[in-house]
Amino acid sequence: MSEFVWLTNGISNKLATEARKADWQDMHTSFKANFQLSSAYEISFTLTYTEQYKDAFNLVKEKRYVNYRGHDYLIQQVEAKHDENGLATLQVTATHRLIDAMKDIVLYSTIPTEGNPEVSGGGSSDSGDGDSGDPQPGIVTKQTAVQQTYPLNERLDHFFNPNEWGITYKLHGNFPQAAVDCTGSLYEWLNSNLKLFGAYWKPDSDMVVGIYDLESLKKPTNKVFRYLHDMSNVDIQSDATNLINDVWVYGGKMEKDITSVLGPGGQTNGATEPQNGDWTPVIQNAASLIGEKLSDADIANIKNRIRIESNGNETIQNNWDSNAQAGHPSIGLVQFIQSTFDYYCRPPYTDIRKGLDQLIAMMNIPNWRQQIAGSGGWSPHGAPISKATIDIKSVVDNSWGWPFPCGEGHFLGGQLFGVNPGGEFRRNGFHDGLDFGSIDHPGNEVHAIHSGEVKTISWGDGGIGFYVVIQDSSGLNVEYQEAFSNQSNITVRVGQQVKTGDVIGYRTTNHLHVGITKHNFPEAFSHAFSNDGTWIDPLSTIKTGIANGGSTPVSSSDGESTTSTTSETYYSLVYHFENQESIDKYGRRKGAPITVDSIYDLDALKKYAENTVQYNPDTTLTISDFTGEAELGEVIRLIVPERNLNTDVTLVGVSGNSDYFDPNGVKELAFNNTGLAMKDVNAAIMKDLHDINTGTPQLNYYGATGGREEDHWANIKFNDKQMDYLKSVTKAGGEIKKDGNKH
Repeated sequence: MSEFVWLTNGISNKLATEARKADWQDMHTSFKANFQLSSAYEISFTLTYTEQYKDAFNLVKEKRYVNYRGHDYLIQQVEAKHDENGLATLQVTATHRLIDAMKDIVLYSTIPTEGNPEVSGGGSSDSGDGDSGDPQPGIVTKQTAVQQTYPLNERLDHFFNPNEWGITYKLHGNFPQAAVDCTGSLYEWLNSNLKLFGAYWKPDSDMVVGIYDLESLKKPTNKVFRYLHDMSNVDIQSDATNLINDVWVYGGKMEKDITSVLGPGGQTNGATEPQNGDWTPVIQNAASLIGEKLSDADIANIKNRIRIESNGNETIQNNWDSNAQAGHPSIGLVQFIQSTFDYYCRPPYTDIRKGLDQLIAMMNIPNWRQQIAGSGGWSPHGAPISKATIDIKSVVDNSWGWPFPCGEGHFLGGQLFGVNPGGEFRRNGFHDGLDFGSIDHPGNEVHAIHSGEVKTISWGDGGIGFYVVIQDSSGLNVEYQEAFSNQSNITVRVGQQVKTGDVIGYRTTNHLHVGITKHNFPEAFSHAFSNDGTWIDPLSTIKTGIANGGSTPVSSSDGESTTSTTSETYYSLVYHFENQESIDKYGRRKGAPITVDSIYDLDALKKYAENTVQYNPDTTLTISDFTGEAELGEVIRLIVPERNLNTDVTLVGVSGNSDYFDPNGVKELAFNNTGLAMKDVNAAIMKDLHDINTGTPQLNYYGATGGREEDHWANIKFNDKQMDYLKSVTKAGGEIKKDGNKH
């Protein structure tokens, strides 16, 4: 390998036919190499015009090759000047051949032309055989952010195979797959995307780009750097502004579509009884059954009439007015007399003592809005709008409610569904339901949160106790557990139809646990601590169901059933990231939740958090005035006795002259500038670095003795190249040995 710098007339598409060696003296005074991992690979120097080296001087042109240590560099910058002696000089900067090559290898997105246009649409919908193409009833859960992941070599092959420069790549280590497109220049792609694979790049040769994982990059050595008494040429910079060691990480974005079949004219929520005294769901149900569209003002008008007539009592009977004296008392929610109710009711809703039936009859009166308005009594009149039988084909009852009178109330983290702070005591930290405590949600009566048929009343081990499962017509199961000390506390029976708001039992414990799932029982219990999609979040389901109680169906036509689909989005993976070592050092520092839509594997999510969360201060270690050889990737032992620091660090940047041109030339070494691990270096910044003793000696690179010496010749040891140089320039009569003493 040649240590010289050779100037040539070669360019990227033409081989060199002439090469001239640069003046060693110019290199001795001006040469500098700057090698930074995954970043800069460049050399710079200044040439002086002399008669002896004019041919080399005249070869300097932009984009021509310069060869140094067997690697080709392309000249990028040339600056002409004159030195203090009036001689012409050229300041030259050249970057490694691979950088130009990688910038020139570009993948562009296809540009549409008339012969190769973008095509969209063209889909068709078959409406034959009565199939409208509407989604089928039930629940469909799907991943919303799935991205195709690729091995690193597959992505690189798009750029390298083939390419006009003839360069190749070589992988060193093991790399995960990642979801990333191949666009732009190879150089930009590497700098932007290699971190996704945990990779770094550096030239292996003129023709080979080396791709390394951290372990493969490291080159173990026996070198030791000892930090002596706050030396001035060692700079440790730290920034804890963005330090986080406690954060919740969410991954795997999901979407759940819940499709319901609706009755004629609109959506039916199936409600027949008020929810904690609120008749709104029943009013909405009555309207949907007959195809009536209600505004908020309409609902308020009806509720006002209910308040005036019965105060919400659907069975109350008036025994004191003139109608009662005549033998036909007014009855029920809006106080119909039997004959008037029979005139306006529509089968099969013909029970005067049912609130739903009275509401249907009321809305069957012409101009009913005006007739029930006001604060006084009302007297129905006009011919009924219809006496046709209502044929309801509801498949899923969409009404939802709360089990206790306070409604939603409030919950602590340990009561919520999923993985939340406060629920760490559970296996995997996962809670398969929602807990309603007797203090935060007072009341003994347990109301059904959703309509359906009672399928199971049984005993469950492991703290479940007696439980009830109610299944709606889509197969969705709502399970009530941990509230009933005895089976007698459950007031419903297997096979019974239950409506939202019905009392199903009495709580005699400190809380009610509600779980929702499509799985059968008791099989569902085997997934109690698994966040695998078996269980559904009750809180969001109830709130979404209530919010959509009056939503408009997807499509509708008189006398036909329609479908309505509501969508829920959520994250299927939850991980609580904590770094205890960082917490012990810096205190607990909480960060905003991190969401990663496209990661659906928990181990991958944990690795992402480990690589992404900055749980130590962002630290840069720079050692200047270093003499000797150093190579990227070298692992060096760093010792700072005053700060109890004794750790390995990895070299990621070298800048300075070559030992061949200047054995005493200094270099600057950088560690961690690209984010490589330096776990314990942060301990070194605990002490204020402002009061630096600028008179302390430099690092003893070879001896690593750690002593403080005033004799600058004591303990110095030289390598063979330094010895050769000293011999060549020493005029004294003695011989200098490697121990630094003259003999």
